[in-house]
Amino acid sequence: MKISVRRRFRVRAMQFLYAQYISGLDCNVVENNMLQSVDKIYDLYICLLNLVLAIRDRALQKMKAVKERKLIIRRDFAFSRKFAGNVLLEILSKNVYLSDYSAKNQQLTWQEHMSYVILLFEELQHWPYYKEYVIQEESSFEADKDFILKCYEKHIKPHQKLHEWFEDQYITWVDDLEVAHSMAYDTLKFIKNTTPVHFRLYSIYKDIEDKNFIIMLYRKTLSNCEPFNELIRSVASNWDLERMAILDKIILQMALCEFIYFPTIPPKVTMNEYIEITKIYSTGKSKIFVNGMLDQLFKVLYKQEKILKIGKGLM
Repeated sequence: MKISVRRRFRVRAMQFLYAQYISGLDCNVVENNMLQSVDKIYDLYICLLNLVLAIRDRALQKMKAVKERKLIIRRDFAFSRKFAGNVLLEILSKNVYLSDYSAKNQQLTWQEHMSYVILLFEELQHWPYYKEYVIQEESSFEADKDFILKCYEKHIKPHQKLHEWFEDQYITWVDDLEVAHSMAYDTLKFIKNTTPVHFRLYSIYKDIEDKNFIIMLYRKTLSNCEPFNELIRSVASNWDLERMAILDKIILQMALCEFIYFPTIPPKVTMNEYIEITKIYSTGKSKIFVNGMLDQLFKVLYKQEKILKIGKGLM
């Protein structure tokens, strides 16, 4: 299931609200760390695009070896030629934004990790789609694109050794890698044979509202922590707030924040999002508890006329 970027932002805000609660660090420091962690998703995305291009570079090296008569293996030659000449990858390799960002962030290239590139390249030659691709007598952009998309989705994305490498390199890789993979795949899918070299890469934030969303969600939840707790305490008649799981409490605080301070987000969306987040990050009992609490909290706020939503159908 493809998870929305907004849910990722909710999860990230939740994680850093929890970190702030546990550590007691200055809230501004934690907020800065949160935004930096979001930016790391973009780095992962660039790293994945560079991986595809690094495999292409390996094919180019093989071609050079053939020309220099250092390598004469018909199978290697056929595959290397097709991969090296892939038009989609040629367009991607010339993208000015990818080139500039990678030049300034060499750690996002694969020069120091060529063993993974070589492994992927060699494994691709034994892959079922490889034969179909290589035996095609006439090349076309559509065939090149179809092969790369299949290659990415079925070989690169699920590769276990790559998962292990990302786990070592990135602390939040589990949460971020899926988003980065989705962005990389969508970039490859976007490219057409007429796409110019200066086409825009994907951004973590679609617009300024996206960035404001995670910042305001973090700040408003934190600054209204006490009144939110009082509201939670007022409806949690059978629960001691101090004994409530910290994560459950933070999730309820964030939902209250959206109910009150985000007038363009429908309450139903807020409730569904935080119930789903609870399913993933908390316990089975928490899901039932949070579900019931959100329903009660919404009713209380609605009666108090504190939920003011802007736009048609937002209630």
